[in-house]
Amino acid sequence: MRATLVSLAFVASIALIPGSGFTQTASSSGTDAVASKPAALPTAYDVVSVRPHKADNSGVASYWRTSKSGFSADVPVWSLITDAYNVMMEDQVSGLPDWARTENFDIEAKLDPENVEAVNTLSGEEGRNESALLMKALLEDRFKLKAHVEVKELPVYNLVIAKSGLKMKEAVPGEPSRYSMGMGNIRGKAMAIPSLVASLSHPAGRLIIDKTGLTGKYQMELTWAWEDDPNATGPSLFTALEEQLGLKLAPAKAPLDVVVIDHIERPSEN
Repeated sequence: MRATLVSLAFVASIALIPGSGFTQTASSSGTDAVASKPAALPTAYDVVSVRPHKADNSGVASYWRTSKSGFSADVPVWSLITDAYNVMMEDQVSGLPDWARTENFDIEAKLDPENVEAVNTLSGEEGRNESALLMKALLEDRFKLKAHVEVKELPVYNLVIAKSGLKMKEAVPGEPSRYSMGMGNIRGKAMAIPSLVASLSHPAGRLIIDKTGLTGKYQMELTWAWEDDPNATGPSLFTALEEQLGLKLAPAKAPLDVVVIDHIERPSEN
């Protein structure tokens, strides 16, 4: 179940970042640095509420909703840390107490209208840096987080073209990109390889690094047996990738950024 919740939080968090096209490759020591920014940009959310999650009968295990002014979420603090430091996998955060991975918190964070206007002018790397700065400020203020980043060799998968050859069709030029992901299926129109990589790292259990050399957009339909579903049938993710898309996950190691937690506290309820 944890992998499912982490995937949900991660996919939702991508939408939080203006102009986001999240990809992560081997470390460039960039996750602990935030680009310089004009004084007009906010350095923290203007309104933040953090409360321990109280179970209900809604059937919703975890969520992350975004808007122009901020976000609301029901997630463990681990998900906030991965968003703040631009890391994806569980082994990229070290030193967390158990509660920070298993206990959910109801969180709302909003910017004042003038700050919303300033942030929404950003795109691409500037937007990702601003989002990271705001999330780090929230963590430092409400969870008393102190952390640093180290680079470590970790197991990864390299995504390569299978020996049987590529089985995806290229999209028609100009076709709009769209895709959906469920538990054990991905359907994409004009989908780029970085989007596939970001979607599959959690189901695969390791960070995936694109080594295909493919720069185009493709029509993709991928179905596999979801590991956390005891009733799932069908091929494994590894087999499905080769048979359905002509891609292969090759085990490897790579230097990755690891967030080392020096101090963290449960937040006081407001």
